Order: sequence, then C-alpha cells, then structure tokens
Amino acid sequence: MILKPIKKRLKPVKSYIDVLKRDLSNQLKYGPNAPKHLELIWVNPENIDHFINKEEIIRITGKQRQDASGVVIDGNMIKNITPLQEDFRYRYSFERWKDGKSWEEIGVYEYMKNETIKYKDMSQAELELRYTEFDRLYAEIKKEKRLKSRQELNPKNFREKDGILIHIGKKGSLYFGGIGFHRFSIAKVLGIKKIPACVGIVDKSSIKYLKQYRNKKVVKTKVKPSL
Repeated sequence: MILKPIKKRLKPVKSYIDVLKRDLSNQLKYGPNAPKHLELIWVNPENIDHFINKEEIIRITGKQRQDASGVVIDGNMIKNITPLQEDFRYRYSFERWKDGKSWEEIGVYEYMKNETIKYKDMSQAELELRYTEFDRLYAEIKKEKRLKSRQELNPKNFREKDGILIHIGKKGSLYFGGIGFHRFSIAKVLGIKKIPACVGIVDKSSIKYLKQYRNKKVVKTKVKPSL
C-alpha cells in the first residue's frame, strides 16, 4: 500500500529521464541540432497544405503520433500524404468562420453522430457544447491575433506537449500531424503568420532546418511538400 503513492510520484520523474535519454541519443546520432521530444517550434500555417495521418506515423515509427515527436526518419519512408482540403474538419472550419454558416447548416452534428466512432454516443447537447467551445476559442484567438504556446497556457506543461503537431519532411517541408486540428484550422482561417507547434517526426536531411523553425521570426518561404 505504501509503494503505490511512491510509484505515482516517481512516474513523472521516470518520464523526464526517458525523454532526456531520447534527446541525448538523438544528439549523439545527429549532432547538437537534433530534434528534442515535444520540442517547441514556430511555423507559418500558410506553408502547410497537407497532413500525415496517425496510421502513417504508426507504420513508419511504431509509435503513436505524440510519442513519435522528435523521431528522426528517412523522409522517403513517408508514402501517405493527404491534402488538408480532403478533411471534413478543415473544410467545416472555413465554412463556419470564413463563410459564417451555422454548425447545423454545415451538418457537423449529423456527421459526428453518423460518421465517427469517437463522438457517435454524444448527446446533441454535448455536441452543441463542444462546438460552442470552438466558437469561443475562435473569438479568443481572433481578438489576440495569435496562438499561445502550451507553457503560456500552463507553465507546468512539459515543453509543447499537446500542442499543434507538425512533421518536417524532406527539404524542410511541413506537414500537419492531426493533433490540434481546430487550433490549426483557426490559424489558417485568420491568416495568422506564426504559430507555436510541437515538432513531430523529422527527416534526417532536414535537421538543418530546425534552427529556422526554432526561431520565432516568421518564415515566408514556402516549401512544397515532397509527394
């Protein structure tokens, strides 16, 4: 009985040690500029038009999306890249906040109930509350004209954990990783030029671009994705 609370307190410490080991391993293999797990980077959403789904990340790394943060890969392994316009969440963000349609007009509630597993058991009231919260988030970001990093929102947050996930492919090309979909879409709708993000997988030939993405200065050059 005494060991249980001790293990609970030790768990975060063990996690931090594991992260440091991973960071050190990357640096030994790829040099001092190697990516760190859950590292904060800064990107221009205008440079991102494609995403890599979670199934592709699992296939490449054997890890879930956020667990694969900072994993260095051969960019040629990436085979499945999807245009953002093919995702319903991305499209409905523009219909709602650019075109001014209601969630009902767009058919969001019906879609979530009939086409998803995660939200199919939600009540109508729960769904409406969820999308009211997205409207509130949109209004907040529009007013402040920026997105806050995870540590700005919670100083106890570890690095950029749960931040907008961005993968770095060949030649420094950027791909959305599917975590933080609504925050990312809102930034695109509002035309925000710089957002905080959590680094995802990184092509080994693109480690040199990390210096650029660690800089809060806006990057204007658009790198076309390698399809």
